[in-house]
Amino acid sequence: MNQVAANRPGTTPAAHAQDRFGNLIDPTVSYARGTILRNNADEIIRQRHAYDIGRARCAALGPDSAYNLTGLIRGFRFKPEDLPKMHSYIHFGVLDHDALVPLAIERLGGTVERDDAFLCNRVSAAILATMMAMVKPGDLVVSVVPADRCHPSLKNSVLQMGGRFVEVIGATGFEQLVATLTERPFMVCVTAISPSKHHFPETEAVKVITKARQLGAKIMIDDAHMAARVSIYGEHPALALDADVAVWSLDKHVTGPRSGIVAGRKDLIRDIRAKAFMFGLEAQLGSIVAGYNALESFDPEPIVRAAAFADSIREELQGVLDGRAYRAGPGVAIHGEDLLELALRQSGARAPRIVPIEATAAAAMILLKETGAFTIPVSGMPGSACVYRIMAYPDGERLGKRAIVEGTKAALNGVAKLLSDPDATRELLFG
Repeated sequence: MNQVAANRPGTTPAAHAQDRFGNLIDPTVSYARGTILRNNADEIIRQRHAYDIGRARCAALGPDSAYNLTGLIRGFRFKPEDLPKMHSYIHFGVLDHDALVPLAIERLGGTVERDDAFLCNRVSAAILATMMAMVKPGDLVVSVVPADRCHPSLKNSVLQMGGRFVEVIGATGFEQLVATLTERPFMVCVTAISPSKHHFPETEAVKVITKARQLGAKIMIDDAHMAARVSIYGEHPALALDADVAVWSLDKHVTGPRSGIVAGRKDLIRDIRAKAFMFGLEAQLGSIVAGYNALESFDPEPIVRAAAFADSIREELQGVLDGRAYRAGPGVAIHGEDLLELALRQSGARAPRIVPIEATAAAAMILLKETGAFTIPVSGMPGSACVYRIMAYPDGERLGKRAIVEGTKAALNGVAKLLSDPDATRELLFG
């Protein structure tokens, strides 16, 4: 059995766990699948329908009527002087001076003497390449998260390589686990901000890293949301926290394309890069050029401003969401199970006929129709968290607080009417 059951205090649910409504949790995504959103193929249909709605809206009201409330840019910012190296991969090879590497190492808090870096086509690809290079069958990998769970790609990559995977919550959960272990973990992975946008305070993360060092374990930090973490919480970047390897997304509160920096000790990166190139996980030249431009122009000020705006939204939404909204970095979120529970209470029904991930997608689709706001539950793919969340970066202020608050009220009311009607929910999500 590759996965160690996580029944100790401070651990996350085991693979056979159920959500609070009795739905079995799919261990590959860590939330329950339903009869509508049954798999990734269904989530693609949901995503495509959201863009159909957006296209119709923009055709009627213009391109400024669509609002990006995902926290993601995934853009390609090029400069005129980039054109010669974009002509072909040979031109890129002879004209590009690999300037992305030292800049990425600097941003991540490392040194060019100790560290190396390269760009993968996604953070998930960077994590997979890391596990392919480092984890061997039987190796014990411990994931430590601030709450909830890690990104599915971390767990799935470990299991794919035959490793054993255990996940615990917080420094206390890690200490409790260590006290029961009869072997040292090969690797300890710290998620600095979870897919549900829960933050791991640096002081607590350092406790985990210090203990992991004492155990002789390799240390990896999933710092996909590092741009938000260092901007809002004023913390140190990943390599400055003594990580052997760290990953960072250039599209999360950064203007770069969907891509993931993997950086760390030179000897480890050499092997990780080799695996990435072997299996086509490395980023291509357009992403490298755009990624460098994103790194060079990185500005924390808009992220800080978005966080303050999101805090004001959260204050207004607490009454609507029964005090269950939480800070999601520069955003506000409510867990899908909480959202469905509130809708169930409002409807008076005895039990829902949809699952939490379908409720979050329905709420987000209603918000899209009401306001033109794209959020992760309608535009994201593949799924990584069962959360209804509104990220104030980059377009929250442009849409405005009133539209977001009233749109969320309409979304909750809409879900309350849908939870006993899977057919209507399917039509909303798929068209």
